[in-house]
Formats: sequence, C-alpha cells, structure tokens
Amino acid sequence: MAKPMDSSADARRLTDLVRDLIIVQLGLAGIGQREIRSIVGGDINRINRIVRHLRTRSRKALKKGD
Repeated sequence: MAKPMDSSADARRLTDLVRDLIIVQLGLAGIGQREIRSIVGGDINRINRIVRHLRTRSRKALKKGD
C-alpha cells in the first residue's frame, strides 16, 4: 500500500507530474502549444520543452502510415 503524502514537496511533485502528463496527451492530440497553455496553465517554455519531443516524425511519414 502506498504511503500517504505528508509534505507539500511531495504534493508539488505529484501536481507537476500530472500537469506534464496532460501536456503530453494534449500534444499527441495535436493541440497547439498556446492552447495547451490556456488549458493547463503554467510556463510556455515548459510546454515547449515537452511538446517538441513529440513531433519527431515528419507529417509525410505520418500520412504514409509509417
């Protein structure tokens, strides 16, 4: 069984993790970075650092079905 969170640092880490997961899912769905920022909030630089890793393949490759 998981131990209960007892510090605000643990709660902050968990909040950041959930925010990052939401950013990843919205990025995979093709939502723009500014729109992600309006949904999730936070720093646009953080969103950019996460989303830029999701778009490594070109659009042509995606259309071909690779």
